[in-house]
Amino acid sequence: MPRVFHIVVTRRFAGVERYVCDTAAETARRGWEVAVVGGDPARMPDALGAGVRWEPGATPAESLRSVLRLGRCDLCHAHMTKGEAVAVATRLAHRGRVVSTRHFAARRGASRAGRVLAPWIAAGLDRQIAIGDFAARNLERLPDATLVSGVPASPCLWRASNRVVLVLQRLDREKDTLTALRAWQASQLADDGWALRVVGDGDERPMLERYAVSAAITNVTFTGWITEINAELARAGILLAPAPAEPLGLAVLEAMAAGVPVVACGAGGHLETVGTVAGAPLFPPGDGSAAGAALRSLMPDAERERLSDGCRRAVFERFPIERHVTGLLMEYDAALAPDVHARSGRAPLRPQ
Repeated sequence: MPRVFHIVVTRRFAGVERYVCDTAAETARRGWEVAVVGGDPARMPDALGAGVRWEPGATPAESLRSVLRLGRCDLCHAHMTKGEAVAVATRLAHRGRVVSTRHFAARRGASRAGRVLAPWIAAGLDRQIAIGDFAARNLERLPDATLVSGVPASPCLWRASNRVVLVLQRLDREKDTLTALRAWQASQLADDGWALRVVGDGDERPMLERYAVSAAITNVTFTGWITEINAELARAGILLAPAPAEPLGLAVLEAMAAGVPVVACGAGGHLETVGTVAGAPLFPPGDGSAAGAALRSLMPDAERERLSDGCRRAVFERFPIERHVTGLLMEYDAALAPDVHARSGRAPLRPQ
């Protein structure tokens, strides 16, 4: 049985961690032995299920110890710069090929240390995969493959009676949550009994809360991080996704799978997800007035119902986790090919 380890050096349960759980669980169902290092210790084991082994990895040192404890593998699948560094640094111990998924539309290394390590990491990778075309175009070099993420099937959680506009993202500068607040104010949906719910946290949260007060924006709640994503989707009438340079947007795909109509910035990875749905309301980057008008365009129940159906159909046809993992196993096969293995002298191992 082939073995693959996923390494994500965090203690969170955000988009990357949820992607790892979905992918690892589906890979295990295909007959692979799968382990995951890192992520929120309270959420990851349950999300992974009994078929996937979880080990702690909140820091590079803790991740390194977990990899050494796991032993050898055929493939070590790294996520984000710290995960890549651990996968490359422990290569003599795990003896596997190292594959990296590039989750961000940026050059490797957000920190100074990451930028210093970037050439060493790049030299130690056998294969790099981008999560979408927008992300691929913004890396330091083109990846070996582009493989759009997928999500598991979901029941339709949306109801036409829901009156909440949901913003579900980190509250950092690149997410442009300020445009979401301006869109909410411009839409005047508060006058119709709707509420804005901002789920997430980050460096900009204090500024955003001050802005909401100073601009007299009503019916707005900042919740911080919420672990029960499905509960948030079940109360949402619309998901508002304002980020102008979203690498792909797992929250958008999850909302689409649950039938939640999505209003998104018409740029970046959103064009590869909700942008593929006919009639989806998109708005220019940073344009709060246009975003507000897009929200207003969905006030007729029939419009939200149409978009809900279109979003669910798009996920079923183009973004199922099963299709994503089938493509991922082909990338694993490529990483295990004879020309890649020539330096180790090992024979390639085909997925079962």
